[in-house]
Amino acid sequence: MKAVILSAGMGTRFKSEKPKVLHTILGKPMLWYVLQTVKNSGVEDIGVVIGHRAEEVKKAVEDEMVSFYYQKNPKGGTADALISSADMWRSYEGYVLVINGDTPLVRSSTLKNMQRYISMVEEYERVKLSALVLTSFLPDPTGYGRVVKDGEGSVIKIVEEKEASFEEKKINEVNGGVYIFYAPHLLECVFCVKPSNSGELYLTDIFNLMYQKGYKTRTFMAEDPTEILGVNTRWDLAVAENVIRLRILQHWAEKGNTIHQPESVWIEPHVSLDGNVEIYPNVMLTGKTKIGKNCVIGKGSIIENSVIEDDVLIEPYSVIRKSKVMSKAHIGPFAHIRDESAVGEESHIGNFVEVKKSVIERDVKAKHLAYIGDAHIGNNTNIGAGVVFANFDGKKKHQTHVGSNAFVGSNSLLIAPLKVGDFAYIAGGSVVNKDVPDGDLAISRPSLKLLKGKGKEKLT
Repeated sequence: MKAVILSAGMGTRFKSEKPKVLHTILGKPMLWYVLQTVKNSGVEDIGVVIGHRAEEVKKAVEDEMVSFYYQKNPKGGTADALISSADMWRSYEGYVLVINGDTPLVRSSTLKNMQRYISMVEEYERVKLSALVLTSFLPDPTGYGRVVKDGEGSVIKIVEEKEASFEEKKINEVNGGVYIFYAPHLLECVFCVKPSNSGELYLTDIFNLMYQKGYKTRTFMAEDPTEILGVNTRWDLAVAENVIRLRILQHWAEKGNTIHQPESVWIEPHVSLDGNVEIYPNVMLTGKTKIGKNCVIGKGSIIENSVIEDDVLIEPYSVIRKSKVMSKAHIGPFAHIRDESAVGEESHIGNFVEVKKSVIERDVKAKHLAYIGDAHIGNNTNIGAGVVFANFDGKKKHQTHVGSNAFVGSNSLLIAPLKVGDFAYIAGGSVVNKDVPDGDLAISRPSLKLLKGKGKEKLT
């Protein structure tokens, strides 16, 4: 089977200069979801019809191994868009899947079942279907094309709402924008489609042409009515995003993970959970984040393109971006780890600690109010409250290396480039601007002066 995805329209109801199919759902373009659905249904030969701001659409999916076809007139309608791809299926003897690029809710299992249905009809009924359309019954079909059938269930026609009669508008079986056509019969009919009152060539008119020729066309009911919901407005986009978000959460819950208040949790498609992960409300997991077994992700935390190994506790409102946290580490609350940092096993990065482009080895403690930038910190070292690694001299960033079993006292300032050795001790409040050898103690403080009675004088 071949597939054609129609993605050339202007999407005027979106009120956006950006092509509609490039508006994102959970961080991915809407078109990406349609492509994945088609690929996962087993179709490999895929064409994408582009028109409005074609190069932008092409660039967005250029790594997806698809062919592109250009519709010269993006206002020409869906049949005109399909004709633009005719070179792909003109001499083809099989079936062609045609799907709109703004139908991201269709499941791959549905496309597989549609293909299976065509085969079963041919095998058991000895009937060659010329077309199959995905439909559903909606309580309120407003805005959707209505499917008109004869007494035997064959499709007589599909009529767009703005051109439907009063009686036709009462029909609540609607077109889902997914079709499978027998290519020779499609070729025979698509070039016979006449312009509508608006001047567009409607793909749905093919069904009436096939009916007139005596060809067999049928409907296939979507298992889930949400599958046929198209995205025509920004609100439709919000609804589609919520449906996909909940599908993803359901998938991970069924895989053995706990998700508290799922209505508030955001997990993107490429995220993976290894099992028994507990996720609290308002968490966002984005990009290619990987969460290991038995992790706890506290309320309001954001993890982006990061690896979290097994048994990690991430306390509320922590942010981890493009970094790695190793097993049994303890992060937060209100910690910020970023820019390809690595936090070692059993280390604790605590309240309001920021780690930037640094390596934190095993069992390091930095529990309060510290900034660790461009540093390497060895095993079993303690970083006190208020410590700052001054890594920037106004022009360049510099490295600080702190050895194993060292102690950096509270409110110290380490001015890079700097090396602090193993078992070195930096007294609290020190400003350190030269290397501290292994085992040495560094202290840098102004002498304390006590002026008798002056404190009371200042306060009275």
